[in-house]
Order: sequence, then structure tokens, then C-alpha cells
Amino acid sequence: MAGRIGDGVEMKTSQQINSVQFLFIIFQTQVGVGILSLPSTLHSAAGKDGWISIILAGIGFQFVIFTLYFLSKRFSTLSLYEYAPKIVGKWIGTLISIGYIMFAGLTAILVLQLFQISIKTWILPRTPSIIVLSLLSVSGAYLVSGRVKVLGRFNQFITILVVPLIVMILITLRYSDIRYILPIAEDGFIPIFKAAPEGFFSMIGFEMALFVYPYLQNKGKAALVSLTLSNVAVTCFYTIITLTTYAYFSPGQFEAIQDPTVYMLKGISFLIIDRIDLLFLSIWTVSVLTSFGSYLYISSEGVKTLTKRKSASLPIIITTLLILGVSLIPHNMFTIKPLSNIHATASYFFVFGIPLILLIISLIRKKELTNETDS
Repeated sequence: MAGRIGDGVEMKTSQQINSVQFLFIIFQTQVGVGILSLPSTLHSAAGKDGWISIILAGIGFQFVIFTLYFLSKRFSTLSLYEYAPKIVGKWIGTLISIGYIMFAGLTAILVLQLFQISIKTWILPRTPSIIVLSLLSVSGAYLVSGRVKVLGRFNQFITILVVPLIVMILITLRYSDIRYILPIAEDGFIPIFKAAPEGFFSMIGFEMALFVYPYLQNKGKAALVSLTLSNVAVTCFYTIITLTTYAYFSPGQFEAIQDPTVYMLKGISFLIIDRIDLLFLSIWTVSVLTSFGSYLYISSEGVKTLTKRKSASLPIIITTLLILGVSLIPHNMFTIKPLSNIHATASYFFVFGIPLILLIISLIRKKELTNETDS
């Protein structure tokens, strides 16, 4: 047993990432398909004040961050798959691990499906779904095969692409009308609070910390700072996108628009770029890849841990094929909705509920867990 633990710690040491890479892994896990549809979803729930719901969701997420941080800090060299059995016992811990594998798999399936629908709607309407889904799946599997170190470096490298996304969004302000978002909170704050969960679902991704934290070089307050900065960055990014679309379209136009971000950019052109929306979607595809890769990593890492394999290659292949296979089942926005509702409910448990329960139990059983670890 001691030998296996030592091998695991040594492997994690060779795959270590710094705080900056940790920040970008979390950030890129959060930023994904929600960029396109979030403004419309929030508008249907809170009207022109939906952007405020994102800020409220960001504030709420900070409490989730504290929970995830303190739980991970108590088992700094282990991932959730490894310390869950130590807290609640082998059988319940295994069930929790299976739950996270399925949750991450479902998230990856939704990412694939929403990506495929958007690509076929805006760029490649005649391309078979299997081509679009397979390209993203194979790319994600290749990215994850490099493990945490490669994930960290890749996410750090491509995060610079967020800058042109923001620039393209801000350019549309010259065609906006601030009167579309005034007066603020015209219908009161109740609709705004009710819409906050929609922002919460689009910003999930912090649970990645439960599986990447053991690979951090600095497991102190720098990790908490990275998580907090990621929360602030994603909250600001989504707020800018949502607020800009609200100022661009009238409230009546929003009722007939599915992806307002793309529609907004579709009407903008430059001297040498006629379709700025295609440039935006090309960069967005990279963000979707990183988000998909993170959840593929969580799922495949769980399979690897439960099957006690040293190599992650086979678990990655199996997980990728299963996710791709389910994604190839014909779907549209009407069949995606029930899956999204199931995923939204599960998010409460896997992003916040289960980590909070594990943290409380680990605090209560502190002496037991210490003795078990020592032995």
C-alpha cells in the first residue's frame, strides 16, 4: 500500500503545474458553449436585468470555491477519487466516484451536442454530425492524453484568445442603445434572483479543482487566489457579453433570437473581414475544446482510479468512445432540454452538495482520518 501511495505521489510530482496554469485550467473549463446562449436564457427569466443575475451567481460561487478549496487542502496529495473512500468508506466512496464519472460524462455529452448544433447552424450546415463530433472528441482525447501538465500549458497558451473575443464584443457597442437596458431592476429583484441559477449552470467548472489540486506546486493560499481570480474573470467575461447583447437588441428582438451573441456579430464587418461572426466562432471552438477536455479528464481519471490502472490511455479511449457514442444519438434543442434539466439538478450535488458533505464529515472525523492516514 505504501508503495502504491508513494508511486502516486511521485507521478503527481512529475505532472506538477503552477498557480497560473491552475487558474487557466479552471477558467477554460468554465468558458464554453454558454457564451452563445446564456444572454437569451437569462433574458427569458429576468428580462433586460439578466446581466445582474450573472454577478449574483459569481458571488454565490465564491462560497462554493471556499468549500472546494478547504476540502482539497485537507487531502492535498489526493484527488476526490482517492480521498472519498477515506472519508465515507470504500463502498459509498466508490458510489460517489461513479457519480462524478457519470456527471462529467453527461457534461461532456452536452458540450458535444450543443457544439454540434451551433456549428451546424452557423458554419457547417451540411457536414455530417459524426464528422463534427468526432473531430472534437479525438482532439479532446489527444489533449487529455498529455495529462494535467499538458492541460495546464495548453490552457495557459490559448487563454490569450479571450482578448480578441472581448474586443469583437466591445466593437458592437458603437451600434448599441443604452436605453434598452434602462431602467435597471424595473420589475424588481425577484426575477433577477430567480434567474441566478441559470448563470450558475453556465459557470460550472470549479469542480475541476477537486481533481487537479494534488498536482499544484503551491497548495497554499495561492490556490485560493487562483480560484477566486478565475471566478472574477468568468463573471466579468459573461457579464460583458450579456450586457452588450442586451444593449444591442431591443427586448422584442430577443424573443426571436436563439444565439444573440452570434447574431450581434453577424451584422458587423471590417474592410478585410466580412464575417466577423465566423472568426468569433473559430476562436470559440478552442474554448469548447478545453472545456470538453476537462470533463473528459475527470471522467477518464475516475475510470483509471477505480480500475487501478497505471496508464490512462485505455480509460481515455473507452471514455471518449462512450461519450461520442451517446452523442451520436440524434438530438435537437428539444431533446437536449431534458438532458440539460437533469444536468442542472445534478450540478447542485456534484459541484457543491457532495463536496460540502465530505468536508463536514472529514472535519467531524478528523482524528480517525489522521490515524488512518498515518497507518
